[in-house]
Amino acid sequence: MDRVVTGKKAVKNMEYLVKLLHKEWERSGRTKAEVFIDITDRKEIETKLAEEIQRRQEQIEKMEMDFKKCMELAKENFVFLRLAKKVKKAADRAKRMENAVSFAVEMDKEEYKLFSTLIKVQEE
Repeated sequence: MDRVVTGKKAVKNMEYLVKLLHKEWERSGRTKAEVFIDITDRKEIETKLAEEIQRRQEQIEKMEMDFKKCMELAKENFVFLRLAKKVKKAADRAKRMENAVSFAVEMDKEEYKLFSTLIKVQEE
């Protein structure tokens, strides 16, 4: 007996697939780089990350694009969200230390790639 997927069933399947992708994208990969950020640059970096997330979300919502491009932008947004959480957590930890002048953020390959396109990184 052939299984025929109706329109409603196909939509439910796609929604489930996207939900699974979102869960996967929330997880960071293996650490590939460690970036040290001056504590005085925290607000600027958090602002840039927030602006980039907002810009991509607006693109997804307003522009007519194919499914592939929409998924690419959604994935990048999840990477930026992961990164924003990491920066905030590391900055808050450094803030609790009295003499901290910088803080370190461990990044996976995707996070580092997107971060370095947004913020100029000096490599040692």
